[in-house]
Amino acid sequence: MNPPLIILSISFFVALAMSGILLIIAQTYPKAIRGLREWSVAALVIALCFPLFIARGHIPDLFSIVLANLMLLIAFMMMNVGTRKFSGTPPKFDRKLLFLFVLSYVALFAWFTYVQPDIRVRIATLVLFTLIVILDQLFLVLKALPRTLGRHILLFSLTIMIGSRVIRLGALILGFDPPTGIFDASIPQLVYFAIPSIAIPLGTVSFIMLASEKLRQDLEFISRHDGLTQCLNKNAAIEELKREIARATRYGNKLSIMLFDLDNFKDINDTHGHLEGDKILVDFSKKAKASLRGSDQLTRFGGDEFMAILPDTDLEQALLIANRFHEAGRKSQPITWSVSIGVSEWLDKNDALDALLTRADKALYKSKAFGRNQTQSI
Repeated sequence: MNPPLIILSISFFVALAMSGILLIIAQTYPKAIRGLREWSVAALVIALCFPLFIARGHIPDLFSIVLANLMLLIAFMMMNVGTRKFSGTPPKFDRKLLFLFVLSYVALFAWFTYVQPDIRVRIATLVLFTLIVILDQLFLVLKALPRTLGRHILLFSLTIMIGSRVIRLGALILGFDPPTGIFDASIPQLVYFAIPSIAIPLGTVSFIMLASEKLRQDLEFISRHDGLTQCLNKNAAIEELKREIARATRYGNKLSIMLFDLDNFKDINDTHGHLEGDKILVDFSKKAKASLRGSDQLTRFGGDEFMAILPDTDLEQALLIANRFHEAGRKSQPITWSVSIGVSEWLDKNDALDALLTRADKALYKSKAFGRNQTQSI
């Protein structure tokens, strides 16, 4: 059997298997992990174009040349779409430009198939257009995806495809061992045909790893954050506070905390409904985060109670920060809210976490007793 035919057959089964695996992953993983379905479709389209290549000479050129090569380009573009959805990156080009890009590709293949048949130009067209799409994905991966093992494997797969195309294009330009047909057994042709059987599994593994890494990150986030306000939950807050106390003990840094209680929150729920109450909680958390530094952490203790952890902050600085929250409440719309705040400062290495929280809690109740919408400290 002709070597290129064997390689194309192997690539067909490999791409088909990878498409099935990605489809299963796409159906079982949460919908929040986007892009898997597009990656699966891309692998399927690549698989389906190989039988058309294999049937060259037995079916019309419209299918074995123009359509088969168009499917390859569409598959790579579909991978880009999947990667953009996965990373949350908006489309880079408008639809008209993409349409002209694809139309130019089809026109070149049609011309050099029916008007001026030339397999070298067709191969160069395929290589050049797919190279543009793959380079775009490479830049996207470098810019938008986190530095994980899945990203590294995807970059390696893309590098293989880019390298093979650059070498193939160079060989065509230099006239080295020019192809005489699709089943030509020249070394450049064989190497170029063998790349999909390597790159497709690598790409699939990278996509699966990226999705698994994203799933793990999402689960970790859910386990540590409040679903409504996206603040740290109470358990995670205590862990972070312990870390900050240990850091303050080791380096002698300052540390303060604030306990918040939204004033008359029950009345808001009773008057405007629980949905409006939820909006107040979300609005407070957003404005509170905006009033804090990047190193500070806002947590939801439960109900309408929140806590802010303020590293490298003494009591005087914490009281100044508290004024921002009162100002944000006065400016809130359409329903204004206010908070009572209790502030306490970590004293020294003999100070305990429970004592720090107890002082802040007493200060909070002191704020409520003195008329609410104010800050007290102990």
